[in-house]
Amino acid sequence: MKHWPAVKMPVAVETRTLTARRRTDIQKVTDRLNAPVQGTATDGLKLALTLLWERRHDCPGATPVRVCHDEVVVECNIAQAADVEAWLKKTIIDGMEAVLSGTDEVDAPVEVEARTARSWGDRS
Repeated sequence: MKHWPAVKMPVAVETRTLTARRRTDIQKVTDRLNAPVQGTATDGLKLALTLLWERRHDCPGATPVRVCHDEVVVECNIAQAADVEAWLKKTIIDGMEAVLSGTDEVDAPVEVEARTARSWGDRS
């Protein structure tokens, strides 16, 4: 695969997410284009994690144990897996929609995929 050289901005610029979080000293065009999108996704995930904490009483025994990029791993008893999956999906959707609905610029559906497994490495 051929890698193209990074295109530099003529001057350093700043970008903002939909929640107005600022990233400064952007020097590459790709960062200028990606930072608002990826940063907004991060803002939504962070809000969703806050909501998971605030709503922890809705699923006692469910414990978030890992967050990596756009993935949240929650441990729970197998008997409550379906309830925890629904709780997790709703909370992540609520967090992302709160970030996206704060502006008229974005009208995108929020979709969440979830699966139940015995371990994080189980791909079945």
